[in-house]
Amino acid sequence: MTLDAIVFDLDGTLIDSVPDVRAAVNRVLGKLGRPLLTLEQIKGMIGEGAQAMLKQVMEQTGGYSDGMMEEYLPQFLATYKAHPADHTVVYPGVFDVLEQLKADGITLGVCTNKPSTTTLPAMEALGLEKYFKAIVCADMVEHRKPDGRHVLNALERMGASPDNAVMVGDSETDIAAAVDAGLPAVAVSYGYCHVPLDELPADILIDSIAELPDALAKISEEKAKS
Repeated sequence: MTLDAIVFDLDGTLIDSVPDVRAAVNRVLGKLGRPLLTLEQIKGMIGEGAQAMLKQVMEQTGGYSDGMMEEYLPQFLATYKAHPADHTVVYPGVFDVLEQLKADGITLGVCTNKPSTTTLPAMEALGLEKYFKAIVCADMVEHRKPDGRHVLNALERMGASPDNAVMVGDSETDIAAAVDAGLPAVAVSYGYCHVPLDELPADILIDSIAELPDALAKISEEKAKS
C-alpha cells in the first residue's frame, strides 16, 4: 500500500473544543434561565453534530419540545461562531505531524460532523485550515458520519482514492464511518469516545498524535502483505 491520503476527524482528534462548545451552550442556557452544564456533560454529547447535541442539552436542562431546534440552534451557532477558539486548543504534536505528513506529499482532509459555520472560523483562528485540501462539514453532505459516504465525499474533494487512504478519529462515530467506507482506521485514545476504546474496530489505537507516522507505517506494511 502506498499511502497518499489521510482523512482526519476534528473535535477530539486534532483539537480540544469542548470548552468553547460548553461556553456557547451555556450562553444560550443562561438566557433561558436553565441550569448550566459542565465540561464532562458536554463532552458526553459531542460527536453526532450540533443538532443532536443541542437536543440532548435541552432534554437534560428542562425538556425538549418541537420548535426548540429552529429557535435555539441558530442562537448556539451564532454565539459559537463569534467565539470559535477562545478556549479551544490544538492537541500537542498536531502541528509537527501535519507538517511532516505534508512534507511527505500526503494529501490531508477533514471530515467532521461539526457545521461549517463553526468549523471554518475555528480552524482559521487556530491556524489549521492551511494544511487541508478539503474540509467537509456535516452541512455540506447528504450523509454524515457514521455513514462512510461522508468520508468518501471528503476523499473525492481531496482528489484522492480510498484505496490508498486512512481515517484518523477519536470516537465510535469516526471509526464506524471508516469501516463503512472501507478504510483502515487509526483511533486516538485522548478524545471524546463514548464506548470502551477496546470495543472500537480500529486497526491501531494511539495515545498521542505523535505516534501517527509509525501507525501509518504499520498499516502500510500490513496492507503490503495482504
